[in-house]
Order: sequence, then structure tokens, then C-alpha cells
Amino acid sequence: MTLVFTRHPDAKRYELRPRGAAAVHVLRGAPDGRPLPQGHKPRFTLAADPAGTSPLAVIARKDGGRLAVLTPDHKHLAELRLPPRKKRWRPTYEIHLPDGTVLRGREGTAPSLLLCLVLLPVVLLYLVALALSDSPAGTTTAPLRTAWKQPGKPFSRAALTESARGRFRLRGDGLDHRVAYAQAVAKYWER
Repeated sequence: MTLVFTRHPDAKRYELRPRGAAAVHVLRGAPDGRPLPQGHKPRFTLAADPAGTSPLAVIARKDGGRLAVLTPDHKHLAELRLPPRKKRWRPTYEIHLPDGTVLRGREGTAPSLLLCLVLLPVVLLYLVALALSDSPAGTTTAPLRTAWKQPGKPFSRAALTESARGRFRLRGDGLDHRVAYAQAVAKYWER
């Protein structure tokens, strides 16, 4: 079974909306009354309700800037490694599972880069039209897709993908949905 969800950040709350299921709420810090293991600093919590009384997972920063995805009773689900703050060409996001499996996601798959090159003339015309008009220019980004796969297996199916429109798709095998939610939030969360 495939899980599809989208991110919905706004000024008051941040949530993930899986298709056909209840929203997952993203809250700053750890839930009240739930201490974290030694050496972990709380970043955000994934909860089934807006108040955070029924947490699904707690994401905490570990030594070296890595993010640990923990269950509410502190069982280790995964470790997320984000790229450095300075933007590089095709930043790499990694998910390290407890069984030793590593999933690596790089922004810009070959089809999305090709699509970007094909659409470049249209984008340039759009930017010229914006420059000639009085409309404020928003942030324009390339329509790139990210796919998390095991290193060394470039032709295998991706465990988690993000479309250019921000829709995440999780295949039913190998990756816990809470880890996929945490990766979706961590990729865009303020560092």
C-alpha cells in the first residue's frame, strides 16, 4: 500500500495531510511531561491531535546535528542527516534505519532535471514578463523531484519520493510512515 501526503505550513500551525486519513500535526519541541534521553535536544513532535496529547514520534537533535526519530517511549526509529546549511548543488538527505539500511535522497532526479531544461525557455519568458510588469516576483524554484533510495542501487524503486509540487509518496515496504513524516518536515523546518 502506498501512502501519499502533502505538507501544509501556515502561520498558526504546521501539518501533514495524508490522503484518506486524519492530519498529522507538527508541534515545536517535545510533548509536555515527556523527558528525552540524555544528549537529545527536542526539535519537533508529530502528533495525531493539535494539542500534542497523543504523539506519534518525537524528533530530537543529537550530537553532530543529526536528527533522531523516536517513538513516544524513546524507541529509535531512524536517524535523519540533513545537508549543510549552505546550499550546494543537489543537496543530499539521508535516512539511517536501525537495521543498517541507508536511504539517500538527492534533489533533482534525471527526469526532473530534463524537465527543468525543457521548461527553461518558458520560465525565462515568464521572468521577462514579470520584469516588464509591476507584479511582485515570488520565489521561483526549479521543478525538481527528490527520491530516497539505497546508495549503490540507482535503478531500484525509491522508498520515499517528493514531487515538484510537494507531494510525498511512501511505498508500503521498508520505511515507517513516522520516519517519512519526520523527513518531510525536517527538509523544510527552520534549522
